[in-house]
Amino acid sequence: MSIEVTPHELAEAVGLYGPTAYVLTGGADGRPRVTHSTVVVAGGRVRATLGRTASADAAARPAVSVLWPANADQSMSLIADGVAHLEGEPGPDTVVEIEVTSAVRHRAAPPLGA
Repeated sequence: MSIEVTPHELAEAVGLYGPTAYVLTGGADGRPRVTHSTVVVAGGRVRATLGRTASADAAARPAVSVLWPANADQSMSLIADGVAHLEGEPGPDTVVEIEVTSAVRHRAAPPLGA
């Protein structure tokens, strides 16, 4: 089950999950790269800091996702897809702004074998 989150609702939804998330970029070899980052959300955009390799991935392949996993207070994960725009050249501690194109709250998977 998924529940759409509009850009207008995104900051409020993120407030329920906390200031950290996982940013998923696509590697040159086609595998996803997952980076844990502190994020700031405003106006349907997510700002995060990425390292050298993840920021290079985002520069070359700007379609990215941001994941706030379900936690003790939230039974659903929050997932946002968007387009990454780097502030400067890829390097350590590169700030990336992600223009969110869609977001959903998605139910957590049931336990295996349930």
